[in-house]
Amino acid sequence: MEGMSPGHFFVIHLMLAGQSLNPDNELTLFIHDAVRFVSTFFIPISQRAPHVYISALPFAPEESLVARNFCPRFPNTLAVTQGKPSQWPTVEFTAEHHKDPVRHMVFSVDERTFASISPQTMYVCDSETGHCISGPFELSTYGEVYNACFSPDGKYILLKFLSTAVVWDIEMGEEKFQIKGYDFTFILYDGRIASTYWVDEDGNLHSSKVEGSTRLLVKFWDSSNGALIPNRLLEVNDVAATQISPDGRFLTIG
Repeated sequence: MEGMSPGHFFVIHLMLAGQSLNPDNELTLFIHDAVRFVSTFFIPISQRAPHVYISALPFAPEESLVARNFCPRFPNTLAVTQGKPSQWPTVEFTAEHHKDPVRHMVFSVDERTFASISPQTMYVCDSETGHCISGPFELSTYGEVYNACFSPDGKYILLKFLSTAVVWDIEMGEEKFQIKGYDFTFILYDGRIASTYWVDEDGNLHSSKVEGSTRLLVKFWDSSNGALIPNRLLEVNDVAATQISPDGRFLTIG
């Protein structure tokens, strides 16, 4: 158990000697309970293996499956006589990574990870435990973040600023490329990026709506390198307001 890091995955082999479990129900419930046990007591367990029995098992909720199955097998350890909860709390975890207020949170498509964003930094965390798996990424030089979304494969995050979108590579921990525009999103079924621009009467593109502009230009970008896909441009006239759906499948026009 020593040397455990929140950036790694661990397969835990649980052995319940002499006990039979229904693999379709009881085993699933026990594994879920064991994951709660490990995520709750991750810090002491990661320091020394004996903390499993000294700092974790005695404090596990009385009705948790881990406590019911293992506490009777270790009678000569610490015992909590008062204040011990009966069940795991409804709050899965508390992640205290940011020093500034968190302004945005967004989940990956498969919900395995989430990004928490403050005016200064962004962290990418495991949804089961809250442990940081990538970051922090410094955002102070870009301005205010207005929204964010994950790529379909969960490898990239698209951060939306006032007139720019920045694509971050989560695995490499660095900015991948930038795109100018008014609104942005990943198109979930193929991974392209869609961006919108307002077009004035002279045909100039703007990253914000200008007075008298009623034309909207939609551009598509290759999400692997930020290259423009020129044969996929779309232009719409008589537009007063617009919004791209979160999955990139629809463009609403007012």
